[in-house]
Amino acid sequence: MIGTFFGCLAILAAVLPTWVLPIVMPPAPVDKVVVDTAQKIKVRVVAKAKGVEYKEAERKPDWYGVISAAAVTLGALAIVLAAISFVAREPWRFAGVAATLGAGAILFQFSLMVAGALIAILLIAALLNALGISL
Repeated sequence: MIGTFFGCLAILAAVLPTWVLPIVMPPAPVDKVVVDTAQKIKVRVVAKAKGVEYKEAERKPDWYGVISAAAVTLGALAIVLAAISFVAREPWRFAGVAATLGAGAILFQFSLMVAGALIAILLIAALLNALGISL
């Protein structure tokens, strides 16, 4: 029963950064990110040229990373509790649901990484094709 609860929390944490977090905290526009990155590089190069130690600005917490890690952690906890529930001879439906929810949350996180990697590979292939480079 407790494993099912953690499995539900894991599914919520897996879905939250993908659909809800961008609505609550929209990402910065690409042009602003590029300008900020260029400014940071310029400040770092100037500090290096002057021989001054560069102090990096304080970073904001990466909520996407935090919630994604929570999703995988809760998913693993749900699977462990499902195994304990099964060994303790509790009703098999609770163990099955907890294991399925936990595994679903973990697979959802990894499927997003695989989809991102596939998109990056397709973009690189399209760029190489446009440049006339064949592999």
